[in-house]
Amino acid sequence: MIRSYDPFSGEAPQATFNITFINDGGAECRFTPLFDLSQPPFGLSKGAGKAIGYQLVNLTDSQNVTPWAGRSLITPSTHQLVLAPNESKTLLYKLVANPAGVPEAGTFTQDVTIEAQGQGFTSFGGTRLVLGLEVLPSARIGLAGAYSMNKGQAVVDLGELRTGLVQTPLQLRVNSTGSYDLQVVSSNSGKLRLGSTDWTVPYTISIGGHAVNLSGAGLLAGPTGTGYRSDSAPLPIQFVIGDVSDRRAGTYSDVISISVTAR
Repeated sequence: MIRSYDPFSGEAPQATFNITFINDGGAECRFTPLFDLSQPPFGLSKGAGKAIGYQLVNLTDSQNVTPWAGRSLITPSTHQLVLAPNESKTLLYKLVANPAGVPEAGTFTQDVTIEAQGQGFTSFGGTRLVLGLEVLPSARIGLAGAYSMNKGQAVVDLGELRTGLVQTPLQLRVNSTGSYDLQVVSSNSGKLRLGSTDWTVPYTISIGGHAVNLSGAGLLAGPTGTGYRSDSAPLPIQFVIGDVSDRRAGTYSDVISISVTAR
């Protein structure tokens, strides 16, 4: 089982496992370890929906033993195991899932049988095991549009402050394995402040057309339902400036923190 996979980590979903073969008979035993699908079709799934492709590799003998057609393929280069009476040998296998095929969070599995097959398709025994991939609920956010970076922080220039909507093209991009929530926190509770003075200008913000409450921790619920969501439809971020009359000249600013939580 590949545990706790984060599809946005940039890492390949993979795990290794050992299988030990024991000859408890009184004669030498020659066989080829093969994987059979207990129930086609091929792929890790929840029982319905899109399946995730994978590969099985025998790392001990450097052989691909993936049961694409329902059973591991035997080729002229396939190694046989030869065990003397009461001898055992452990093989190391690696399961690698296709990260591009992950449709959503959840646990995706496939039941297989590992079989010791001798000549003439003779079976010396086998056992069932479950191949699986556990995909964690996960989400990532990023900005696009008119902003710059300064000491690791995104800086948005609102220009000369005027009451009303600021024409600044800015979008929030969200990648998620399903539903998500956004939290927005304003250091000045929805006010642009002149340095460390008490001079402030109120403002509001909306994300994706939804107003955010900046007086506390503003919460926004993302789309409901399951399934992988990409950033193909970025969420516009808009700023509306309040009353600027009778304010001292200078640079007014606030620090906004936006975080995302996958559900």
